[in-house]
This record gives sequence, structure tokens and C-alpha cells, in this order.
Amino acid sequence: MRDQTSRILLFALVGLILVSVISVSFSGLRGLNTRSGTVQTIQVSGTGSVSAVPDEAIIYLAVQTQDTSAANAVNENAALVTKVMQALATLGINQSDIQTSSYTLTIQTLTSTTYPPQNIQPTSQPNVSAVQYVDKNAIQITLTNTSLIGRAIDAAVSAGVNEVDGITFTFTPQLTASLQKQAIQLATQDAANQANVIASTLGLKIIGPTSITPSYNQPFYQTIAAPNANPTPIQPGTLQLTAQVQTTYEFTS
Repeated sequence: MRDQTSRILLFALVGLILVSVISVSFSGLRGLNTRSGTVQTIQVSGTGSVSAVPDEAIIYLAVQTQDTSAANAVNENAALVTKVMQALATLGINQSDIQTSSYTLTIQTLTSTTYPPQNIQPTSQPNVSAVQYVDKNAIQITLTNTSLIGRAIDAAVSAGVNEVDGITFTFTPQLTASLQKQAIQLATQDAANQANVIASTLGLKIIGPTSITPSYNQPFYQTIAAPNANPTPIQPGTLQLTAQVQTTYEFTS
């Protein structure tokens, strides 16, 4: 009876050892297969571009005054800027679309050899200097009605603006989103076409994309507007928005 019990225990022990060995062996095979398996990929860069007329313009203007008195320079500047604001309002431009981009009050020292500014009398004595204060208020006007650009510049100059620093044309966020959608579709199709050409040439089969990374440019261009006609002619032209996608495709031979 004792011998039979011993044999049963021995067989059970051997069985447990075999199960453990088999379990370890299968576990090792799964890990080996996972480590040895490789994903074959092709990486391509696709590009897509769309063009449109910019629907937003930013005009950069400034009022500059100067006087031997700082208070006079500041007061004159404030009065002129107020007139400019009123002139722009008559065109239907909201005050919320006008903002100050910079404001400075500086001192200039002039000698008798320089051209005498307003309110400074020339002198024949050499190296005699005089001081004047220059007050500059720079503003920017954002217009989504680009047909108002020329009229806005003319009205501002007539009201007291004496510096026109240029215009930036760009897209509003709404138009940008629409153009980005079109451009990314073109870029993605371009990437897919490139991957298919490579795979076809090498006798491979594309399985599908494993990663896609898009990027866009933010188009704008600037122009200098010099009022020389009434109204000042401004043509926005067109801008191009470009999207790129870095795409990785998995393939099989």
C-alpha cells in the first residue's frame, strides 16, 4: 500500500514538472516571436497647396509730432490721432479694429548744422544745439473688408497721419481652416501616391499608414502703401497656403 502511494506521488510530481517545462517553453516562444518580428515601412513626405485672395489686411500707420515743449508735442499728437479715429469711423471701421501698436516720446538734440525743426529758429553760431521732443503714436487697423484699404489710408492721411508703414495681407481664421482642410487632403493624397509608386516599383504591397504628421505654413505678405492717388489703389493679389504630411506606411513583400 505504501509502495503504491509512493508511485502515485512520484507520477504526480513528474507531471507537475512536465507541465511547468511546457509552460515555460511556450512562454519563451511567444517572446521570441515578438522580438524577432519586424515591421517594414516606407516614409514619404506629401505636399499640397491651395491659393486664395486674402480676406484680411492690417494697415500700419503713425502720427508723429515734434515741438520744443513735450506737452505741446503730446497734445498736438493726441488731437491728430482723435481726428484720425473719427475719420476712420465715418468709413464704418469699428474702434475695436483699431489699436495702438506703439507709443514713444523721445528727445532729439539738434545742432546749428542740422535742418531746424518747427519752432526752432536757425542760428549762425556753430555747435549751438537745441532740444525738441518727438511724440509718435503708431496704430494698426485690421480690415476684413479689403475694399476699404485705399479709402482708409486716404482718410487717415487727410486727418493727420504722416507715416504709412505698410500693409500685411493674410487669411482670417475661418478661411485659414477651410484652406488647411483642402491642402491637407492634397498633401495626404500626394503622400499615398508616392508610397504606391515606390511599392509598385519594388514589387511590394502597401498595408496601410502607421503614422501621419501634418504641418502648415502661415501665409502673409507685406506691401508699402504710398498715397499718390485718390483713392489709393491697393490690390491684395493671392496667397498660397501649403500643407505637408510626413507619413509612414507599412508594407509587405
